[in-house]
Amino acid sequence: MTNSLWYPSVEDVITIHDDIVSEYPDTPGGIQDRGDIEFTLSYVEKGSFGTTPETIHQKAYHLLRLLVANHPFVDANKRTGLNTVVVFYFLNGYRFNYDDEIRTILKQFGTDEAAVDEEETIEYLRSHTEELDLAGEMEEWRDDLVQYGIDQLTGDSSDPNH
Repeated sequence: MTNSLWYPSVEDVITIHDDIVSEYPDTPGGIQDRGDIEFTLSYVEKGSFGTTPETIHQKAYHLLRLLVANHPFVDANKRTGLNTVVVFYFLNGYRFNYDDEIRTILKQFGTDEAAVDEEETIEYLRSHTEELDLAGEMEEWRDDLVQYGIDQLTGDSSDPNH
């Protein structure tokens, strides 16, 4: 399973963070510790200290936990962690349909990581995801994707008035 999964890069996580910051003018941007992001991504993919998260849900749990608890960014760590997990799931063929309970989990990770029950949280992640038919999703968006590709190649605007 490990080899077949997509994992975010440091740049992917920073891009997600920067996108969040751009949407919220009162949120200061900036990285406090790039090493924390690197450690998080390495741990999720390869493990550390003799342990490796095995399932996609265990990996998502640690991705969320470490991005929030280690505070690698000046601000928006919880939003960055959540959005990174949403993208991680999606690009691995799952839709994460979280609800308000995620706020409690994020807050606990941010303030008292030890208060979060790992097994309960992994079960929450498992029970709030559904497998996607990525081929079906791609087919549904096929015409739009083809047109986007053509527009990129020809430099045409997607503005219908041109």
